[in-house]
Amino acid sequence: MSSSENALPTPPTPHGPLLAPSHHRTSSTLQRHLETALAPATLNKRSASVTDQIELEEWWSLTPERLRRIFKEVDVDNDGRLPFACLVDSLRRYDLAAQEQDVTDTLTKLRSPSSDGEDDFARAWRRKSTTEVTEDEFLAAAKQLMVAKVFAAARRKKPLVSLVDFGLDDIDIGDDVEVTKAWLARPSTKRTRWVEIRGDETALRLLGIEYALHPLALEDALRPSQRPKEERYETHAQIVVPRFVVHGDALAPQVATENVSIFVAGESLVTYAASTQAPAWSRRVRAELACSFTKLREEGSNFLAYRVLDAVLDSGAPAVAALRGSIARQRDILRRSKYSSNDAGATLQRIKCDLEQILRLLRPLARVLMTLVQDDDVVDHRYNSYIEDAGENVAELEDDIAAALSDIERLAEESELYFQRSRELCGNQPVRRMR
Repeated sequence: MSSSENALPTPPTPHGPLLAPSHHRTSSTLQRHLETALAPATLNKRSASVTDQIELEEWWSLTPERLRRIFKEVDVDNDGRLPFACLVDSLRRYDLAAQEQDVTDTLTKLRSPSSDGEDDFARAWRRKSTTEVTEDEFLAAAKQLMVAKVFAAARRKKPLVSLVDFGLDDIDIGDDVEVTKAWLARPSTKRTRWVEIRGDETALRLLGIEYALHPLALEDALRPSQRPKEERYETHAQIVVPRFVVHGDALAPQVATENVSIFVAGESLVTYAASTQAPAWSRRVRAELACSFTKLREEGSNFLAYRVLDAVLDSGAPAVAALRGSIARQRDILRRSKYSSNDAGATLQRIKCDLEQILRLLRPLARVLMTLVQDDDVVDHRYNSYIEDAGENVAELEDDIAAALSDIERLAEESELYFQRSRELCGNQPVRRMR
């Protein structure tokens, strides 16, 4: 079939058959209801630093729930259909379509999950089997135009993701897979899908549209300073947990923090982290999935969410251990230098800042784990014992950090005592000391 045969026909003009049935509703009635229904939604913005503020375009407020509400409010006679012009007007108000032609042009360019290369809306429009738009078609058109917006903003090839489909007896693992493959239905033998996004914000936005992720959840995922949290939305749940990465050598390590966002949407799991490399937690979960006899293969997305959560949290212990090891080394350097090593003092100050930063994240993290134990809407209550173990590990980390901070405080007191005695021996003359 030629490309011209596949092309969608140009939609009728406002004076064409779509608006012909005058008994459906008057233009003034439509206008009043559109003004009410299409008033921009107000999202509950959370506070963030100026440099860390993430704010999506207004059209991201068109969640499936809101689109359904708009449709029902405009559909004043409750017949479940709207003129095509109403669809265009609705989308135009959110800068999704400049004119009617944009709607049909977009339908020819976007991905399609059906076997014949067209979605239901495109097929119906090509056949002209309907002169009006149903609620499902209304949502489908909005969704596809959102996807087109994201692709247009990216201005590059399609984003890549890692895709894992697995069941009890079978598993498929793909790296550097085009994000559109994540929209295709899972094979019948695969129970669960895991989409891992490594640093590609465009991929996250596209999957946010596909899985109807709430715009506030996307903002939280994209915000580097977002604190640990757990939240449930209409179509999914979100967990944000910190991952701790050690840089530098054993003498002067530094710990960086990267958030990992976990989205549980039915039997699909989407994870996002800013790093573009395969992290240790991902390799660990994949290795477990590769074994057919593991509990992870027997369970679904809820248990996978827990395993990802647990693997990410396990980055905390080696990070704190590296900092405590450095404290011991810097203590030896200080004592050998008679507390005059400025480098050691600066390193200890950095370590103290890192420890305090980790501690600030562990406290809300502990509350997230407690919430997950109390409410099994996100992670099944059958896994409570595992989450409680993770909570105990967080408590141990807090104790280790408290001990490390005490070690640094004792070193400061030890240094002060040394110089106090030195001044006494030198008749209160100035003594060179560590800054």
